[in-house]
Amino acid sequence: MRVAVVGAGVAGLVCALRLQEAGRVCDVYERWPGLGGQAATLEVGQGHRLERYYHHWFTSDRHIVELCEELGVAGAIGWHPSSMAFFVDGRSRAFTTPLDLLRFSPLKLRERLRMGLAVVRLQRSGRPVSDFEGETARTWIEREMGPAAYAKVWGPLLRGKFGSRADDISMAWLHGKLTQRRRLEGKEARKELLGYPEDSFEPLFTALEDRIVAGGGRVLIDRPVTALTQEEDGWTVRSGVEGSFRAGLDPAAFTPRSEGERYDTVVATVPNDIFLGLAGHALDADYRARLGAVEYHTALCLLLELDRSLSPFYWTNVADPALGFVGLVEHTNLVDPARYDGRRFLYVANYVEPGHPLLDLDADALLAAYAPGIAQVNPDFEQSWVRQRWRFVEPAGQPVVTVGYHRTIPPLATGVPGLFLANTTQIYPEDRGTNYAVRLGQDAARAVLGAEVPA
Repeated sequence: MRVAVVGAGVAGLVCALRLQEAGRVCDVYERWPGLGGQAATLEVGQGHRLERYYHHWFTSDRHIVELCEELGVAGAIGWHPSSMAFFVDGRSRAFTTPLDLLRFSPLKLRERLRMGLAVVRLQRSGRPVSDFEGETARTWIEREMGPAAYAKVWGPLLRGKFGSRADDISMAWLHGKLTQRRRLEGKEARKELLGYPEDSFEPLFTALEDRIVAGGGRVLIDRPVTALTQEEDGWTVRSGVEGSFRAGLDPAAFTPRSEGERYDTVVATVPNDIFLGLAGHALDADYRARLGAVEYHTALCLLLELDRSLSPFYWTNVADPALGFVGLVEHTNLVDPARYDGRRFLYVANYVEPGHPLLDLDADALLAAYAPGIAQVNPDFEQSWVRQRWRFVEPAGQPVVTVGYHRTIPPLATGVPGLFLANTTQIYPEDRGTNYAVRLGQDAARAVLGAEVPA
């Protein structure tokens, strides 16, 4: 049995690995000239690599850690103390431990206590996520934590990630954030640890590729799929010529190769709109409607190499919309800059709605737009601190998880024989990330194997 996996992100590579372990032969097609999908890396010079978008692992992220152990790369994972801040009312305030919460002066003392107790009660309640699918995060926060907590903390965070849809976000999404990653008790209440592999995520991707190739499969980078054609006995997969990625994301814009290849099964790990373009003709109306019902916001990330540190914090959430971005992630405040020969790297994070004017800016123009806001965080900042800059855009960066979202999630099995979908819209109620991408890839492999009809 031959399987084509569309997309060499973590989910696609893991799916191919598990299928090959079950005796299937897999070819993985990837539009980009590299592995990892939204966790892909880039060469930043002097032999160092960094992810295009900021990434780390939590101690609760067992799927990805167990995969690293299986592939023999877990020894390179470093676990580092985290430091988080909240930029509100004109300055950054530490926001890592319960003690930091007690000192968080933008809220009155009783409001701080109420917010912390609400989180602890939620964590200890054991209530399933289904209990929270019918109400918005705002409703729950204002009821359990109080209006001030929403106004000063959670509202700005939700608006930063979901824009005009912030007040519609399901409490089920926030439930996962508050209950599954970190608890305000035990050892990590005092010192949260975050994991990051010593040599970037690239060795993990290489190890996955090596296993797939050793099992008889292929990992074809710079080979975007342009069309999926259903045949009587399977599928024909047609791909684009090298360099097609420069045409963007739309499969219709790629220059196709002359012939396709036949497969028994196709597993697509691409966003919903891309999947519709590739296979919409084969899907029924209900499945197409599910795909179309999911909204995405675009991840816009500016990676900067600085000649000095910007702040003492690894992660700064920005609660002031006037700054123009939603977060600052100073990677070398988590990982020692000595690892990069003393160089320092900062991600300026943003989520914007499709068509936002910031998406029209190149790296230099985006830096110029952000510079006044960065200077509010550190008044000494000047653009002369920036040695290099890189700009990255992911249109399907964040599914918008509104109330009722669980009813729109497309199932892994599309209802079309031999056609499966596994993408970030199905990582629910957890947020998207490499840990849950591992789980999704394994689930997709099980779905394929479970759908096979014995000979």
